[in-house]
Amino acid sequence: ASPAVKAKWGKMIEKYLRQSANLKQVFLLVDIRHDPSENDKMMYNWIVDNGFRPVIIATKLDKLKRSQVPKHLKEIRTELQMDKETPIFPFSALSKQGRDEIWDFIEKIVLEKEETE
Repeated sequence: ASPAVKAKWGKMIEKYLRQSANLKQVFLLVDIRHDPSENDKMMYNWIVDNGFRPVIIATKLDKLKRSQVPKHLKEIRTELQMDKETPIFPFSALSKQGRDEIWDFIEKIVLEKEETE
């Protein structure tokens, strides 16, 4: 996409995140195989600076050996300077690994919202 298109999308997303009355949770997807990019870090910090506690979904889990996962999750947590309470879910769209944990988390958020209304 051209820089103009990216800028337009960026402004639209920023407006939505700042103004949506119904927004209860923000999820940030990062590639588990690599350290977070500068864009990942910038987005994470923007989300935090705007009063949200993002949930990290570390995608492409199927591309790693099981023994590599903890190391990569720790690197993501360190690079993003996440606090220990910020959830991070390893996930694979291919194998569906992590899907149930993410749905359980979303369900919990919805139930908490209903209880406070």
